[in-house]
Amino acid sequence: MTRVTSRIAYRDINNNGALMSQKDTIFSAINMITDKDFGISLKELSRQTGLEINAVAGRVNELKKEEFIKECDKRRCRITNRLITPVTVF
Repeated sequence: MTRVTSRIAYRDINNNGALMSQKDTIFSAINMITDKDFGISLKELSRQTGLEINAVAGRVNELKKEEFIKECDKRRCRITNRLITPVTVF
């Protein structure tokens, strides 16, 4: 139950217009993707948010540990064409 409550609280903070942190920005970008099974790569997130790749990687790891996002099946990145493990929301 804590997980669900945490997610609701997290979304409420974003909906109330609070200043967005890097983690909030990244979570919002991931949450906006339309194909949840396809996910988004870190490089794609970096390009979409304007954040450096190292900041994206760190925040994505935090969001995975907090169970806000999960990994998808491997695929090729649309930017680098390398095999990657994209992420999506639960």
